[in-house]
Amino acid sequence: MSSNVQIEFLTGQKFIKQKEFRKALNIFLDLHKNNSQDTRILFNLGIIYFEINDFDKSIFYYEKFLKKEATSVSALVNLAIVKQSIGEINSAKEIYLKLIKLDKYKIKPYYGIFTLNPNYLSDEHYQNIYEIKEKQIPTLYDLGLINFLLSKKEKKNKNYQSEIEYLKIFHSSVFNSKYEYNMSFRFYYKQIINKHYDQIEINQNDKKNNDELKPIFIVGLPRSGSTLIESILRSSKENLKSSGECNVINGSVLEQIGPKIYIKNFDIDNFKFEIDQKKLVESTLKRYQQLNFIDGNKNQIFIDKSLENIFNIEIILNIFPKAKFLHTFRNPIDSFFSIYQSMLPQLAWTHSFEDILDYMDNYYKVIAYFKKKYPDAIMDIKLENFTESAEKSTKEIYKFCNLTWSKDSLNFYKRTDLISKTLSSAQIRNEVLKYDNKKYEPYIYSLDNFRKNYKWINY
Repeated sequence: MSSNVQIEFLTGQKFIKQKEFRKALNIFLDLHKNNSQDTRILFNLGIIYFEINDFDKSIFYYEKFLKKEATSVSALVNLAIVKQSIGEINSAKEIYLKLIKLDKYKIKPYYGIFTLNPNYLSDEHYQNIYEIKEKQIPTLYDLGLINFLLSKKEKKNKNYQSEIEYLKIFHSSVFNSKYEYNMSFRFYYKQIINKHYDQIEINQNDKKNNDELKPIFIVGLPRSGSTLIESILRSSKENLKSSGECNVINGSVLEQIGPKIYIKNFDIDNFKFEIDQKKLVESTLKRYQQLNFIDGNKNQIFIDKSLENIFNIEIILNIFPKAKFLHTFRNPIDSFFSIYQSMLPQLAWTHSFEDILDYMDNYYKVIAYFKKKYPDAIMDIKLENFTESAEKSTKEIYKFCNLTWSKDSLNFYKRTDLISKTLSSAQIRNEVLKYDNKKYEPYIYSLDNFRKNYKWINY
């Protein structure tokens, strides 16, 4: 690779890191014209097309890469993730099994199989995982994956205390694998957002309302039916696009306040949460355009499922005055344990009892505040009630969002074109199931010491 090509390559990678995917794509496509066999370029094109939701092209470039480097773990794992996202579960499974044949002491394929279906992990697979733990010296993150999977084995065998012990190691390992990053985001949510969500000053110097854009924001806690609701919305006749959990709004906000808060000697007591309206709008629209979800004002309605936007409701309404918010939730105890038992490495607050409880406590406070202030913009969807009367609930959701309901709205699981990059990617291939309200009873004892400080812990 010549020096000029190398500079362009590094620039393209920088844009990927910054989530400037359109800029990155232009660079790597130009590089590809004269370096069509360069595997590094092929690999990055696979990444970019996945990020902008062009899955066919992502598959094309990963497969082209694998023709030259057939045993690349990274490329095979990425290809399996793309296949899983578009519902090609068997194909993804075959890739993971191939990886295990290549090297049974790599943990990621076992985790991949688990995400497809926990029952796909055999006793032999678990024996291999035990061997990895005993014989290998894994990275912190891989150690987390090992203990996460072993916790699922204990859960299957109803060894609930042992399950919790494995989960503690899993969470500690994953959190510490990206310690500085996780500490910065823990600080952001605990010290900045939670303290200032009702004190944000938006300087409306050249306010421009985007009245033609009417996005639907799904907000709430993880594991509360958000992907289910997203799938049902996408089954409307309007054929909505979804940006998934893209964190566009947080990105636009941090673009402005990040330089003010992530500094030495930051004075939180005198900090003012000030946002420039014009910059906020420009940055937000640019980010959605990068992800291919708006083109000017052509796509009037689209979905953003970044759950942490629960803290950004006022900011969002300043960008999109006609935005709608669907607040998905479930029994608090169920929410807590479902989060703790899940692999959510991108969420810094999910890795300890105390952090989850604090986050949930603030979440209940914040949603109550915004529901009172913007009652017409927010609709509650309780998962337990939804699963009991899915058709009635879906009609109400569609009416709230100004969408056209039909009997096909609940047949999302039959569609082959629905995409999900979340933990629930396999679940959307199934019809709506009744809510299990006793699923977390074996774990309740572990919250006994916290009941006094968190009034919503009620059992």
